[in-house]
Amino acid sequence: MNSRRRTEFLVLGLAAATLLWSIFQAGDQLLEAVERHPSIIGAFLVVITLGELFRVGMPSGRIAAPLATGSGIALSLLGPVYGLAVFDVPAGVVTLVVATALLLALGLRSLLGWPAQWYLVAARTVGVAITATLMRVGVVDGQGVWAWQLDTTHQAWLVALVMMAAAAAGLFADLVLTGLVQAERWELPASTTLRDELGEAQALTFGVIAAGPLVAFLAPVMGLLALPLGLLPMVLTYVAVRRFAANRATYRQTIAALSRLTEAAGYTPVGHASRVAVRSVAIARSMGLHADQIQELEYAALLHDLGQVGLRSPIPDGATVLAAPDDQRRIASEGARIVRRTEVLDDVADLMERQTTPFRHVREWGEEVPLASRIIKVANAFDDFSHGRLDSTSVDTALERLHLGLGYEYDPEVVEALIRTIPAPTDTSR
Repeated sequence: MNSRRRTEFLVLGLAAATLLWSIFQAGDQLLEAVERHPSIIGAFLVVITLGELFRVGMPSGRIAAPLATGSGIALSLLGPVYGLAVFDVPAGVVTLVVATALLLALGLRSLLGWPAQWYLVAARTVGVAITATLMRVGVVDGQGVWAWQLDTTHQAWLVALVMMAAAAAGLFADLVLTGLVQAERWELPASTTLRDELGEAQALTFGVIAAGPLVAFLAPVMGLLALPLGLLPMVLTYVAVRRFAANRATYRQTIAALSRLTEAAGYTPVGHASRVAVRSVAIARSMGLHADQIQELEYAALLHDLGQVGLRSPIPDGATVLAAPDDQRRIASEGARIVRRTEVLDDVADLMERQTTPFRHVREWGEEVPLASRIIKVANAFDDFSHGRLDSTSVDTALERLHLGLGYEYDPEVVEALIRTIPAPTDTSR
């Protein structure tokens, strides 16, 4: 087993165990449920499959499928349906229906050439199983809270609260499993990815939790029409989040294009700004910075050499780390001045301006230097010293130069984080 994918295999194994349990728990009732509720099962199969095709990628790298998740939760909670038989089925039947829809979506994604990402489907299956099981656990006289929908003696607000709690538990399990896999894939602290999973696009998360109870409460009055109407707020939230993510991507592309100005003018090597930004983001994730902080850091790293456009003659190889301290400060200040003229990137400009401050100012004088600025300083120096190469000789030389300034120029914790992000060096000497 690949040690770097151990958590992913464990999540897949957990999903497989959940499916086996569902088959055993459903028993003969599976065929009976298909015969009694073909309209309900067919409608949810279609909606969940389509919802899985319309995923949204967040700036942090998180991938969500709110329509599929919300529909799966709704099926877990569903009870009376106007004009149709009460959807009284075991938790195993619900899990198998959702899993079937997710597998159909995976097949369609493969046919379209899109990434399958099995662990997302596995985590979603486990989450739905948890919600469906909690709704059917015996509370009073062996009667699960799902049956409260059929008993008018229970207050509607209490039923809704219980539904949302069960939905939140399943969604939390889904997000935790996904976050653990991503932490292993990206070689990041689990706390960082879990925080991003739970904190990013909170409106989307709360919308998913609310969608299920909304569909369940509308169904006794509107029948299957409750499914599209109950998911409508989620669809609108999905469109807004997708547009937000697209705008962020466009914004980053614009800044990346601006960062190449120094390359086009011959002041810096081709790809230098991009490499520094990628390295800075990797270090920041390794150190547990929040997604919003990482975004500003990435912008500042892309633009960190912008001030070189004001130089009369280029620095050799564009390596600011080899320039005199006063020249480094002038370049940083000029770049920050240019960025401040946009009137929307003041925080980014502050990070750019402080990127040349030696770490000794923090250690000896207690000066406030943002961690993001210290990260850019280390990432830029590493790329300058290694000349953008990752062969063993270049990496060793760059790290040796960084260690010579450890604690004086460079933050030791940032350098340690840098080392964790460097892949195994390639040997180009042969």
